[in-house]
Amino acid sequence: MNLDEAGDRVTLTDEDGNDLDFIMLGRLALDGVEYVFLEDPEDEGSVMVCRAEEEDGEELLLPVEDEDECENAFYYFQAEADDYEVGPAE
Repeated sequence: MNLDEAGDRVTLTDEDGNDLDFIMLGRLALDGVEYVFLEDPEDEGSVMVCRAEEEDGEELLLPVEDEDECENAFYYFQAEADDYEVGPAE
């Protein structure tokens, strides 16, 4: 796990062109997929799980919409991160 970027501010643009700020919690490579975990600074504890994909040499962060995939990735992230307690994936 690469937590070198933990604490960095990340700005994403939604489908309506609005900029949304997040705090990078970390990254996790799992089953060939790179996940990025972002926290909403306005709602501490609210974590968005994204897939990091490359397109035209740029990294894109795409929100994971499948609930099982999201919970599984976050479970493994919790197991690796010191700041989170591990709980079972539901």
